[in-house]
Amino acid sequence: MSQGLNKTKHRIKSVQSTRKITKAMQLIATAKVKKLLNAYEDYKDYANEYRELMGVLCAHDEKETHYAKENEGELPTLYIVISSDLGLCGAYNSNIFKYAKETIKEDDYVIPLGSKAINHFRSNTYCKNVLDVDGFDLTLDMDNIYNIVNTIKKEFNDKKWKKVEIIYTKYLNSISSEPDIMQLLPITMDYREWENESFAPPLFDEEPHELIHRFMPNYLSSIMYAKLLESQLSEQASRRSAMDNANDNADELLDKLTIEYNKARQSAITQEITEVVAGAEN
Repeated sequence: MSQGLNKTKHRIKSVQSTRKITKAMQLIATAKVKKLLNAYEDYKDYANEYRELMGVLCAHDEKETHYAKENEGELPTLYIVISSDLGLCGAYNSNIFKYAKETIKEDDYVIPLGSKAINHFRSNTYCKNVLDVDGFDLTLDMDNIYNIVNTIKKEFNDKKWKKVEIIYTKYLNSISSEPDIMQLLPITMDYREWENESFAPPLFDEEPHELIHRFMPNYLSSIMYAKLLESQLSEQASRRSAMDNANDNADELLDKLTIEYNKARQSAITQEITEVVAGAEN
């Protein structure tokens, strides 16, 4: 009986120790979610303004920039897949990899971001063309992102890629996110004329075609930065939710183990009293 009590007591201590870890991770993730959400809300406005600007320029570009058209021919697509460096974030990574497997073809190329994506594509054969771009990771360094995305733009101009797409996790709310895809190149955007545009069209210091070429590196790097930021926000929100569920499960398990321990302890005490009474009667 004492062995059963010790075993249950040991399990209770083990669950309590694990719960302390998951609770700490939940608190850390909560703090990171708040910080990243504020940064994302602020930067999203900037990225949207840049997108609207490019939409105006493309709509008034009489030369029809090649950035708005896919490269012709049997060319591969380049995918940038954003995952995480750490685990314990629920289905965050598995959902991304499932989406990527359904989207990426065997002849396409992949740039994995995050150690989870790197390990995933190295160990799976549905996409054999995995590129390792030195310095391109989850770090939110705008200068580094600018340089790398500008290199990808030049490769697109040289007709190395048919198109370039980003597979990332879209942030919906604090408890929900989903894998999504965005086409980085060629650029696709809607433009809605304002009501008096036919009478007073926008004026440009230079030709829209020239401005598109000048602003394109900044626009692409702003989009890449925004998707990295949104993916990290989704990751931390998923981790917070996963740790919250782990805490609930630990509490439920502790309740069951405590009841089990108390029952076993009560039985042991009753048995000892019975033995003492029986010995006294003899």
